[in-house]
Amino acid sequence: MNGLQVAGRVMLAVTLITCLRAEDEEADSAAAALAEFGQWKSTGKEPDGFLEHAILGERTDLVERILGGDKLAETEIKASGTTTKVEVSIQAREPVSQKMKEDDNGYPTVWRRITRNRFEIWTPKVGKLFNEHGKLLAEATVRRGDGHGREWYGAFLPDGRWITTDIEEYDRELTMFSAKGKRQWTIKGRELIPAEEGSAATPLIAWARSNQTGDAWIVSVGSEQGRGQVKVTPDGKWTKIESPWKECLPQQLGPRGMYTGKTTLSDDGALAIVRHEAGHGMYVGWPNYEFPGEVSVLVPDGGKFGILPGAWAVFVQKCNEYSLEALEELRATERVWIFDSKGVYQHWINGRTLGTSEVTGGLWIRLANEDCVRVDKGFKSESRQRFITKKKEALIPIELHDDIGLGLFLFGEKLVLGTWNAK
Repeated sequence: MNGLQVAGRVMLAVTLITCLRAEDEEADSAAAALAEFGQWKSTGKEPDGFLEHAILGERTDLVERILGGDKLAETEIKASGTTTKVEVSIQAREPVSQKMKEDDNGYPTVWRRITRNRFEIWTPKVGKLFNEHGKLLAEATVRRGDGHGREWYGAFLPDGRWITTDIEEYDRELTMFSAKGKRQWTIKGRELIPAEEGSAATPLIAWARSNQTGDAWIVSVGSEQGRGQVKVTPDGKWTKIESPWKECLPQQLGPRGMYTGKTTLSDDGALAIVRHEAGHGMYVGWPNYEFPGEVSVLVPDGGKFGILPGAWAVFVQKCNEYSLEALEELRATERVWIFDSKGVYQHWINGRTLGTSEVTGGLWIRLANEDCVRVDKGFKSESRQRFITKKKEALIPIELHDDIGLGLFLFGEKLVLGTWNAK
């Protein structure tokens, strides 16, 4: 046996020992977590080392039981009633990856409801504007150099005019085009919001979208925590604004910030919920959601979150895979946690969120079998629907807008925009 063979066997032995020690440590932590869970049940106080033991021992179940006050069975919202089949007319089809809603270049497809009666879909090269009936009103073709649009690609106004950035890679400019695609003006990010002394935020055009009245764009400038937001009108004038929340269509702006720290506000801007997650290390996948009054709630695998209309409830989505269509075995573990506005746990339901209901102020949930239910005030779930094509083919809902009867669905290898007769 030569020296290399001996060294190889030694390294293999060391690796095996390390793995066995890690397994022993996980087993010890799992046992400790279970013991401390019993202590919590008897005293009502969470032991100091519980979280570390639970994470190392992979005892997500125990953390969730504490989250739900050990009343998960009693607080589950179970969908009941007869499923109503809703026939959808397909209005537009867009290519989309089944895994990560990506186009051929590896960048995600972006969709937004920008006003009550306008809806846009963008890839790095093409933008499409639709009305509330799913009719195509305008199309933008983006002729880029070496840029890709900062992953938000473009933003329409309701009349078809649009803006974009990254025509050339990292150009840090905002450029406007007419509805017919004629270039109108270009404004540098550093002009929109000059840098404050000591600021490290570069003048990138971070994101943009139409305001809810459809007469201006709301544009966020800056990397990291950003320089701020401005309202830009089609004549190339702008003013700095304090917050974009009231400017944009309610329930459509979503959480904003870095992946380690995101914030969402209620429609009136009065209530803020902040999500914090470690950027690396053992706490990745164990984010905290901060409510007013220094209330912090740990939600294992917590992802998307939001405040329902009127701030009657806050939801947090648990989702092990953030694709449009997760594997069947993962769908069974998806759930939505629901809290009141003070961070007090209320209920949970299996499934994933599809957006809020503009009709009732509730929350649409897609179940594992593709049925959709709506959780309304009082945590009742009485509406149960399944969406199909006119030919009775199954559609997988991605986002629902029940006030206008318009939604996004997966249909085979396509992302489709569809409409139905809303009531």
